[in-house]
Parts: sequence; structure tokens; C-alpha cells
Amino acid sequence: MTFTYKDYETINVDGKRIYQISDEKYYPSITTVLGQTQTADKSSYLEAWKARVGAAKANQITNDAATRGTNTHLMLERYLRGDDPGLQEFPEAHVNIFKSLRLELRKINKVFGQEVVLFSDILGVAGRCDLIAEHQGVLSIVDYKTSSRIKSADEIGDYWVQTAFYAIAHNEMFGTNIEKLVIMMGVENHLPMIFRKVIDDELLLKLSERVSEFYSKL
Repeated sequence: MTFTYKDYETINVDGKRIYQISDEKYYPSITTVLGQTQTADKSSYLEAWKARVGAAKANQITNDAATRGTNTHLMLERYLRGDDPGLQEFPEAHVNIFKSLRLELRKINKVFGQEVVLFSDILGVAGRCDLIAEHQGVLSIVDYKTSSRIKSADEIGDYWVQTAFYAIAHNEMFGTNIEKLVIMMGVENHLPMIFRKVIDDELLLKLSERVSEFYSKL
């Protein structure tokens, strides 16, 4: 079993990341869709947090988190390719997150693709998936996350919607039947958190509702 993946260009339009699938198809990224359809409670919480810490501090924390995630992704990607992960290039805290997640990668039996662009003509959405692989012998969507603190299962609802989209898009594009979702979360100064889930009707409904809400606002 092999899959031929193709890369696609992205552009930014009014703060939205858009994938150019063809001359006629321009699809928003799943992260853009989720970011612009947050619940009122989550939006209020973020605004209150920014007001509490100040705009400059909030931007610094956000940028630091983005850098941490980018660095960790790059080390993991290199490692799974069989390349030198280049640990000397990165801050020690980020290297420690990579090392904690590297142990979990022993459960990856076969890698089919990394940083793969997937899209759904049915949903009109695209996105870049971290990893498509056999995880403990089952074809799965694997997504890497990093965090400065331990998170509960209740706090990662959007992550499940995101990974469910990748599975749906892959199934649509390649005729697969991916149901298993795996989120590997590296946490600063803690052991990693590994979440697993099988796609169900409730999750598919949430995905459909968020996409519909996004398009209703255009």
C-alpha cells in the first residue's frame, strides 16, 4: 500500500490561510476554519487572557509556542525520515520535548507521508497533516502538539475535529478507511500525553457544523 501525495501552494487572504488546489479551487485551511469558528466562551477566555497579561506578553507567549511547535515538528520529521534531527540547532527545552515524543514513535510501524496536504471537495477545506502512518499496525492520522502545561481531554476538542478532517480528506482522496486518530502532545518538563480516538458520528457532526459556520460568515 502506497500513496502519491502532491504539495500545494498556500496564500494568505484577510488573515485566512488558503490552499490553491487548482486554478478553480481555493480552499481554506482547517486551522483557519477552526480558528474563526471558536465558541463564544473560548473567544472570551482568550480576550480576557490577553487583557490580563497585556498585548506584548500575549504576543510573546503565542510566538514562543509557535516556535516550540515548529522546532519539535522539524526534529520529529527528520527523525522519521532517518535523518539527523539536528538537536544542536534547537533550545534544550524543545530538544527535551522531542526526546520525550521520540519514545512514542517506536509505535510507528510504517510511514506513508509527512507534512501531507489533504483536501476535501465535499467540505471545501484543505490542510497539512503531520503524519500518516501505521500506528501499532493500524493506518492512522497522527498529529503533533506541544504545550507548556498538562491538558485534559476536555481541552483538545478542536484537535479531534482537525485530525478527523485529515482522515475524512484522506479517505476521500485515496479511498482509504482511516478511523484511528492519534495526538502526541509534548509537554514542557513533563512526560508526553498521548491521546487516541476513533472517529464517530458526533465528531463528524462537529466537523460539518464548524465548516458550515465558517462558510456562512463569508
